[in-house]
This record gives sequence, C-alpha cells and structure tokens, in this order.
Amino acid sequence: MSLVARRYTPQIIVTIIILLSIAFYYLYINRDVAGAFSTADKALSDWAVIITSFALIVGGIDILRFHLTKVRKEGLKQAPFSLVSIGLLVTMVIFALIGWYISYSNPAAGIAITTQPQFRWLYLNLYAPADAAVYSILVFYIASASYRAFRVRNPMALLLLVTALIVVFGNTTIGGVVWPGFLPLRDWIMTVPNTAAFRPITIGAGLGTVVLGLRLLTWRETSWMGRRE
Repeated sequence: MSLVARRYTPQIIVTIIILLSIAFYYLYINRDVAGAFSTADKALSDWAVIITSFALIVGGIDILRFHLTKVRKEGLKQAPFSLVSIGLLVTMVIFALIGWYISYSNPAAGIAITTQPQFRWLYLNLYAPADAAVYSILVFYIASASYRAFRVRNPMALLLLVTALIVVFGNTTIGGVVWPGFLPLRDWIMTVPNTAAFRPITIGAGLGTVVLGLRLLTWRETSWMGRRE
C-alpha cells in the first residue's frame, strides 16, 4: 500500500472533518448560511453514526475470529466459554436482523431492532443482569482499594479518611441520627473543595483536547492510525 493511501489520505480526511466541524459551530454569516451549516452538520453527524455502526460490525467479526482462534489453540479447555460467547453473538445478530426486516417490510407493526421480542427478552433477561452482576462485583474491589487507601500513614491519608467518613455519613440515614451536622458538612465538601478540584481537571481536559486537535491539524499526531512514524 502506498504512503499516500495509508498515511496522507486518512490525515487529509480528518483535517477536513475538523475544519468543517469548527466552521459549522463558530461561523455565522446570516440565517441562510446558518441553516445550511446546520443541515451539513446533521449530515456529518449521521455519517459519524454510520461509521460507528460499521466499526461495531468489524468489532463483532474480530470477537468471532478471536474466540475461534482460542478454541483452535486451547481446545476443550476454552471451548465452553468461547462457544457461549459465539452463540450469544450470533443469536443477537440474527434477532436484530429479524427486527430490521420486520421494521422494513411492515412499518405499521411498530417493531424495530431494539423492540423485537426475542432481542428484547435476551437483552433484559441475560445482558442486563450480567452487566449488573459485573458492576456489583466491582464493589468488593472498591472496598478493598478503599481499605488500603484509608490506612492512616500520614496527615494527607488522615484528611482523606476524615473527608470520606463525613461524605459517607452524610449520604446515609444513620449519619443524621448520629449527628445532624454530617449533611451540611457533606454539602459543603461536595460544593466547595470537590468543585474546586474538578475545575482544573476539566480545564486541563479542555486544553488537552485543543492541543490534540492542533496536533491532528498539523499532522503531528499519528498514533490514532495504529502506528508511530
């Protein structure tokens, strides 16, 4: 593949999209131009959704390839887990295609991909509980990390422990029973110190985004293409 096709063409496309996005957001000549910009901006957003959909398709194919490779290399040891993942992936895709076909062939039925009965059943009864179970398991890791972080070894750790206890008691009913002052203290901590700490983080993230945009415009950022040249 030539250097133009694998490097310069993607960079030119990204540069054009960035410049168009800036123009659509900041330029306002008159009402007609603003209307045209709004239409073009909507088209650009639609293209972003389409590209994201194709990226998800590529990701699904890559997951399928990964599990097939795992089964081929590790055999029966990995087969039950990979076959469950492959089976659920294929099943969800099939039901999604059925919902898409119904919505295309019979719009009056009011059935879309996400409202197709079997697809919705699998989502609500398999995916949602599994997702909740994963997040509930993270609570134990958070508790373990909190125990290690809150061990008082220096004044900063003591300040962190006291602040955490005030916020915890302020968010629970038992805190109000022990001492009514936990609630106003918690509100003050969340409003003043917490907000003051988050504002520099937000400003830094904004400046980092601006710097990243400038690096993309000047073609100095190439890591998003999967390589450094």
